[in-house]
Amino acid sequence: MTSEWDVSRKSVGTLSIWLGTAGLFAPRAITRLLGVRRDATTDDAALPLLVRLVAARNIAMGAALLASPPPQARRTTEVTLLLTALDAAAVWTSRHTGDVARRSAVLSSVVLGLAAGGAVRWHRR
Repeated sequence: MTSEWDVSRKSVGTLSIWLGTAGLFAPRAITRLLGVRRDATTDDAALPLLVRLVAARNIAMGAALLASPPPQARRTTEVTLLLTALDAAAVWTSRHTGDVARRSAVLSSVVLGLAAGGAVRWHRR
């Protein structure tokens, strides 16, 4: 169980760092890839700042997962799940207003589902 948890922890941490790095250096491209309307990614002056803030958070959470021992990393996972849920709620709200593509809402739902499933799996053991 510990080795499975360790592999999952390192995988999620590494993925968070890579996604955060991409968002940090290419915020407009990442948002277009995730389904935000092209005019919003081009014209919105606040978008790069907001994406970079979320990217920095992803990098910090990924680093915390990689650097923390397993008991502490479980708490970090819980915080990450909460933040993922809040991110998903923001995407679903934006989808409802027509600002993002359907694929963004679907992707957010998949990520949230996987994160929740992983958290439940590891906490049951």
